[in-house]
Amino acid sequence: MSRSTVILLLIIMGSISCERMNSSYNVKLLFSEDTIHFDTVFTTIGSTTRELRVKNRGKIRINIDHIYLSGGQESQFRLNIDGEPTFEKRNIELEAGDSTFIFVDVFVDPTRKDAPVAITDSIIFIVGDNIQKVQLIAWGQDIFLISKKLIHSETWHKSKPYVIYDNVTVDTLETLFIEEGTRIYFHRNSSLTIAGNLVVNGSVVSPVLFAGDRLEKMYEDIPGQWRGIFFLNTSKGNNINHAIIRNTIYGIQMGETGTGADIPILKLFSSNISHSTISGLSALNSSIEAANCIFSHCGSYCIYLAAGGDYSFTHCTVFNRWDYGFRLSASLYVSEKPTVQGGRTSQLDLNVNNSVVYGDNVTELKIIPLATDFFGNYYFDHCLLKLDTINASFWDRDEFPETLINKNPLFIDMGTLDLRPDTLSPLIDNGNPLYLTEYPLDFRNVSRSGDGIPDIGAYERVPGEHKKDK
Repeated sequence: MSRSTVILLLIIMGSISCERMNSSYNVKLLFSEDTIHFDTVFTTIGSTTRELRVKNRGKIRINIDHIYLSGGQESQFRLNIDGEPTFEKRNIELEAGDSTFIFVDVFVDPTRKDAPVAITDSIIFIVGDNIQKVQLIAWGQDIFLISKKLIHSETWHKSKPYVIYDNVTVDTLETLFIEEGTRIYFHRNSSLTIAGNLVVNGSVVSPVLFAGDRLEKMYEDIPGQWRGIFFLNTSKGNNINHAIIRNTIYGIQMGETGTGADIPILKLFSSNISHSTISGLSALNSSIEAANCIFSHCGSYCIYLAAGGDYSFTHCTVFNRWDYGFRLSASLYVSEKPTVQGGRTSQLDLNVNNSVVYGDNVTELKIIPLATDFFGNYYFDHCLLKLDTINASFWDRDEFPETLINKNPLFIDMGTLDLRPDTLSPLIDNGNPLYLTEYPLDFRNVSRSGDGIPDIGAYERVPGEHKKDK
């Protein structure tokens, strides 16, 4: 066979091979998703990255002729293919059964619009005569971006979200007012410090939200996304009504170590503090009045009180379990000792009324005195507690009148933190009516006075209510 004949045969075979690789072979790529969804993306910030897996499910090697964004260079999406940021890429070979990964970002330009706006595009794949596509859908929204700012008296409103970068501080003698329905999102390691005053005026239908800035549903109950809200000793006239505080390291932290005479003061009503890496509410020698509040899902403490102080918790639900390892601390932990050598402490005055403290540890209440033979003033009236009374040196039935010990509260669903009392819950009708005048409505504004006997905890039982009714 002549050399020219051999070359001709090789050309013909190569042509047939290429034809089999693309046009004549019925190639269908397999995608990990046919639609990639991005949750709300803030303008000027961009978004998290999504991953798309593209697999050759055929039995021969193929050549992907062209991958590109339908919107071209005008698209607000970007692709990363083989480590290269791009709008398109040609001639990608893929072995039989092999996969390649494409990473997708979305960038949103400022729109000056308060409402979210839909952003759509698609990734087009061409293999021979076969054309396939994957849809891209995102929601963009303009924001108030606040970074490393010292705030004087001002009002935040619900027209569009606030996104906090780094630490933002409310100056001494100044007040930050936050209207109902306002959403405040914190970037990683960010925080809000109150040297002056914080007034949060949420409502049962439009609570104020403090949360991490990862808006995907899967991040909603993930702790540790931002540091928390910190009240300094100079902070006095603080009121938080109908707020949701989640995804923090510390939740709310009050007070500082030192010898000054000032102590921070907070009134906390109808608020939910959940999903915190360390604590939901912690206070050093502070003054707190809390009612109709929920504290749950914390790595160490739902409530941590140290160095004395004046505290009142009425119709509160404290429930703790931890999904990320072992939790050794009690849900409600009280220590009268200073936190550091030379730190300041004061007399403890603690009143817990018509409240439940429960969780998956053997005991969920611990009180450590300033001296071995002296405890401060504490009083648990008509509560339900999970408590190891045998090993609790502070246990004295006189300080726990009409309190239920180690009864399962029978919440509707502990697993999903649906902490409403179920039909047979011992919380029902076991509260003290003494507090009805001051707190006639529960966490969601349901009346407690229908039968004249309130339930224990933040929720009043509604007959016929079940998990699906939440």
